[in-house]
Amino acid sequence: MKKLLFFPLLLLLSGCWDTNQAERMYYIHGLGMDYKDEQFVIYAQIVAFTNIAKSEQPNPDATQAEVGVAKGRTFDEAFFNLYQSMDERVFLGHLRYVVFSENIAKENKVEPIIDSFIRYRELRYTTWAYMSDSPLDEVLLITPIINKSITLSKLSDPLSSFSQSSRVQPIQFRELMIQLNEPSYEAKIPFVEMSENWSKEDGPDPVYKFKGISILNRDSGFKGNLLGDDINGVQWLTDKTKRSDVTVKWGESREPYTTTTVDEVHPEITPVVTNNKVQFDINVKLVVQTNEILDQNKLNSLKKEIEQQVKKEIEQTYKASLQFDSDVYRLSEVLYRKNVKAWKEYEKDGKIPLDESTIRKLDVELVKVKGERITSD
Repeated sequence: MKKLLFFPLLLLLSGCWDTNQAERMYYIHGLGMDYKDEQFVIYAQIVAFTNIAKSEQPNPDATQAEVGVAKGRTFDEAFFNLYQSMDERVFLGHLRYVVFSENIAKENKVEPIIDSFIRYRELRYTTWAYMSDSPLDEVLLITPIINKSITLSKLSDPLSSFSQSSRVQPIQFRELMIQLNEPSYEAKIPFVEMSENWSKEDGPDPVYKFKGISILNRDSGFKGNLLGDDINGVQWLTDKTKRSDVTVKWGESREPYTTTTVDEVHPEITPVVTNNKVQFDINVKLVVQTNEILDQNKLNSLKKEIEQQVKKEIEQTYKASLQFDSDVYRLSEVLYRKNVKAWKEYEKDGKIPLDESTIRKLDVELVKVKGERITSD
């Protein structure tokens, strides 16, 4: 009798009626954002987890991802237009990266888009951000070499390759927002291009390549790109550099060039305010590793060449950034942190005036050379 009394109450329990079945949803893994003809253009990369979840090397005949496109007068309208062409509910909680076009950066739409993104409860501040001038639909269809899972691509997991070569530092939404809201209100975003320097049996195998960085300003938007050798100096003025290399012309041996591996970078920037002008003293300490067989004379010669090369790269990057009035080394923020009174006196729109004389002193010191044949302090 008691069981019969409880039975009507069981009918009132909601259970899991409002949940969504995982296999009945679409998962957006990457997004491309463009702006053309006064409309937002969204490229959505939908990943088939059923084809890639069980192995790091999916079935080569299975489709790893598809890319859909939609337009709208606003960012949200473009998304709703995308929904209209989809068969199932869309889940954004697995979004790993967003690739912005130069057009959308030049229209100063990047920060508003990020602000809209983070209002979605499903999205995370750990989403990676990139810039590109390549066709975004083609960029989003690139898969890793030897048919690795698309979730292990350079854009999805940039830290894996960054630990081996730290020339271009990846950035997440969180750090991007911080850089855009602190002096000098500029951010550095990796610039991605499509490369065909890999091949397989049936022809070229396109891959991602970090060509340089794009500089964004909070107020003016896109400022310019630092590409090729012009980017090299950035890695020497951040302690986030994990591993890099320096190639120098050295000695009179049959091999005129030698490459050393940089294991540690310790930069220090000190602001100096004199004669109504702000300047900076920069000191960079390096620890490198070499496979050369060195005596003391060769060691001293190698150290000198490496120090000169790193100094040259720092100067080249700085001069290149001045061409579009960029504070690539965030010197304005250094002054803000260490002497806020001087920053308030000299800043204009969050940035202090910069020219080639702003770096008063630049010292590069190789403090240790490591190798199988020699270790020197």
